[in-house]
Amino acid sequence: MAPNVILATGGFASDRSHGSYLEKYRPELMKMPATAGEFSTGDGITLGTSVGAGLVDMEKVQVHPTGWVDPSDPTNPGKILAGELMRGVGGIVINRDGNRFCNELGTRAYVTDKMFSHDPHYIKTKKWNITNEIPTFSLVLSASAAEGAKKHVDHYLNKGLLKKIEGLEDLAKWMNLPLSKVKETVEQYQRDAKDGRDQWGKTSFSGVPIDNLMDETFFAGTVTPVLHYCMGGLTINKEGNVLDENQQVISGLHAAGEVSGGVHGDNRLGGNSLLECTVFGTIVGKRIPIRPRNLSLQLNQDVDEFSGGKAELPNITMAEVQQHNTEGDCWVVIHGMVYDLTEFADEHPAGPESIIDLAGQDGTEEFQAVHGENILEDFDPVGVFV
Repeated sequence: MAPNVILATGGFASDRSHGSYLEKYRPELMKMPATAGEFSTGDGITLGTSVGAGLVDMEKVQVHPTGWVDPSDPTNPGKILAGELMRGVGGIVINRDGNRFCNELGTRAYVTDKMFSHDPHYIKTKKWNITNEIPTFSLVLSASAAEGAKKHVDHYLNKGLLKKIEGLEDLAKWMNLPLSKVKETVEQYQRDAKDGRDQWGKTSFSGVPIDNLMDETFFAGTVTPVLHYCMGGLTINKEGNVLDENQQVISGLHAAGEVSGGVHGDNRLGGNSLLECTVFGTIVGKRIPIRPRNLSLQLNQDVDEFSGGKAELPNITMAEVQQHNTEGDCWVVIHGMVYDLTEFADEHPAGPESIIDLAGQDGTEEFQAVHGENILEDFDPVGVFV
C-alpha cells in the first residue's frame, strides 16, 4: 500500500449519469453543457469518500456565462470557454431579440443571472428549469476589440467558433435578425460609449465599433451558459490533508485542485483555479518525498518526437535563450522547444507574471505542473533547444 496518495482528479461537472454528484446536488443543471473535460466525473471524490472522507459545498457549482457553441456540433455537451477577455476588450452580448441586456464587464454570476433571467420561471424562483432549452446569445466584437485579443481571436477563428463578418448588414444576416434592429442596438451602444455610461451601469467602453457600421469588420460567435467549476469536493485542511466527516486527518491522503472543496466559498473568482492547484499542489508536493526522474532524458525524447518534420527550425542554445529575458522580449524553453511568448504574456489567462518570470529560462517543469503538452499545438516554436 502506498504511504501517500494525492488526489488531483478534478470536479464532477461532466458526469450526467443517474446517481452522479451533479444529479444528487444540482439536478436542475443536468442538461447544461460544461467546459470540463470528460474526465470530470468525480472519481477522486468517490475514492476519498470510500475511506471516510468528508464533503463540503457540493451544491456550489459555478456557471460561466460564455461557452462557445460550435456551429458544426452545437449539441455537444462539452464546450470551449469564451474567456472574460473577449468581453473585456469590448465584446458585447446580444440576445435573440437583438438587444443587449447587461453590463458585459460584470461578474460571471451577474452575467449568467441576466442570461437566465430571460426565462420567466427563473425570474420567479432563481432556479433553472431543467425542462427548458438552454439559452444562446451572440458575442460580437468590432475589429478594434478583436485586435485587443488577437491571439485568442485567431485561435477561435481557427477552431470555427468565431466568424469574421464584413459590415453590419452581413452581421444582421448571421444573427438572423432585421438589419434595423441590430443597427438600433449597436448605435445605442455607440451613444452610451460617448456618454460614458449605459443603463446597466457600464462605464468602461473599449473596442467600440466605428461610426460607419457598414464598413466595420465584426467577429461574432454563439455563446451559452456552461458549467465551469465545482466549488465543492473533499474536505481538506490548509496543508492539503483530506479530512474525515469528523474533521480528523486521514493519514496519507491528500488532495489538490478542484477535487477538494471549501476553498472558494460560494463562487470562485476567475483565475483562482490555477492558483488553487499551484498553491495546494506545492504545499502537498513539498511535504511528500518523490523519487527524482531523469528530466534531461525526457526532454531529449520530447525533442525527438516534437521536431519530426520540423528540421528547418534552428538550434538554439541556452546562452541565446538567456538573451531574451525581459517583458518586451520573452523566450521560454518548454519540452525542448523554444517559444517566443512576448505577445502572449499579457493575454495569458492566469496573468503575465508567471510567463515573464520564466523569460530566458527553461520553463518545462513549471509548465507541465499546470498544463498538458497538447496546449502547445496552437503555438509555433522559434527553434529547437540544444
